[in-house]
This record gives sequence, C-alpha cells and structure tokens, in this order.
Amino acid sequence: MKPKFNPNKIGSGELRTTVSFYQYAPHNGPEPGEGVMDKVNECFAEVYNAGMKDIEILNSGREQQQLKFINTKNAVTLNIRDSFGEYFPDTEHYAELQDYRYSKMVDGERKYIRFNVIDVRPNLTKNDFITVLLAVIT
Repeated sequence: MKPKFNPNKIGSGELRTTVSFYQYAPHNGPEPGEGVMDKVNECFAEVYNAGMKDIEILNSGREQQQLKFINTKNAVTLNIRDSFGEYFPDTEHYAELQDYRYSKMVDGERKYIRFNVIDVRPNLTKNDFITVLLAVIT
C-alpha cells in the first residue's frame, strides 16, 4: 500500500498580512491600570472572516466571561505559523492587522484597529499552524 501525500491547504503564498501582537505593561507610577503596550511578536498571517464555529465561540464567551457586547462584525480569524515555542498567542494579548481594511485615518495618520485575542487553537495533527480568533470587544 502506497501512502497518500496530502499537501497543506495553507502555503506561504496565503500568509500575506502582517500581524503584530501586543501585551499591556503596568504603569511605572502610582496610578493603577495598564500603560504602554509591548510588542511581543510580529508575523505574517492568513486572514479570513470568522466562520460559524468562531461565532459560536464568541457567543459562548459572552455568557462565560460576562462580556457585555461582542461585535461580531469586527471578528476575524487568523492562521499563523507555529513557531514551536518561540511565541504562542494568549488571550491577554492584543493584535493589529497591518491592512488598510482594518484601519482608519485619524489626523492624517493611519491607525490600525486593535483586536482582542479571544481563542487560540493549535493544529495538533500537523503542528504547523495556529488558528487565532480575534474580535473587537466594546
């Protein structure tokens, strides 16, 4: 019996959008809260609209985490390469997609929309990609 080769559905040509992942750092002064954002990783990703499975995760997250509103119009799903321990997205991270479709012009400067990382799903069968669900929580 000859083994059957199944090529990956995602290749390097589909990873076209630059994504930056950030994490808030605490204030240095006496004020409570979070301050400056630290960039923790930057990579290329395949970006597509959230599917039904992702929308179900958003709706169940609203009930479990007591989030008031989740705007599913601004929900996207990413596929990024697995860096094998160098970086793994966390739900405490934020992401910016460097794409004009996910930005707005403010005072002549392009500001990218900041997405919250909602869900992270590694591909455990092939260990090559990580699926990340992003949404804007208002």
